[in-house]
Amino acid sequence: MSPSLLEVKDLGLSLSDRWLFRRVHFSVPPSSFVAITGPSGVGKTSLLRLLAQELNPCEGTVQSSLFVEKSICLIFQDLQLANGASTLTNALGGSLRRYSSLTTFWGFPKIEKQKAHDWLKEFGLEKKSKQWASTLSRGERQRLAICRSLLAEPKLLLADEPVASLDTSWASRTLALLSDRQKQNGGSIVCSLHDEEQVQKFADYVLRLDSSDPTRWKWEKITPAS
Repeated sequence: MSPSLLEVKDLGLSLSDRWLFRRVHFSVPPSSFVAITGPSGVGKTSLLRLLAQELNPCEGTVQSSLFVEKSICLIFQDLQLANGASTLTNALGGSLRRYSSLTTFWGFPKIEKQKAHDWLKEFGLEKKSKQWASTLSRGERQRLAICRSLLAEPKLLLADEPVASLDTSWASRTLALLSDRQKQNGGSIVCSLHDEEQVQKFADYVLRLDSSDPTRWKWEKITPAS
């Protein structure tokens, strides 16, 4: 059996003198979709930031060789797009980790531009490649942020409610694309979701956080419907 992509051991986080969660432990197997669920304010975003090393835990550890390889990418809920840059340029930002600033000073390699165009087409943005990101709708901006993350080609993709601004059709298509893309390359996705139907349809495992008790979390393996 392949080693886990990420190991969480006895993880805990306290903010504003309140524990969000404590003693959480789980592992992320290769080629898996892990959903994180729970009510608003329970700590889903904070947990993802811990997994991405954007935050330091109050207790416990997060271990992964992917930190050294820089092969973990987080899709932020606020998207963090460059509003004054084109849709294509924003998408190409995902490939920056593979090139030095000197390499891209006069533009991105042709192969990266082709990858960016391919993903923009996959997400219905090919006709808006030259528009500034600031002119896109919220749903289009969310799809653009996903394109940028896929251009980064991470082994572990972390996503904070990546389909919250998408209609039902685009939400399902997007989660399917993310899942398929990661699994095809032996990678995984850890994704916070608020829709239980999406969890049951796409996730292999689910971590359920409980706002009433920071130690009352639950790890489940999803059994596909027959």
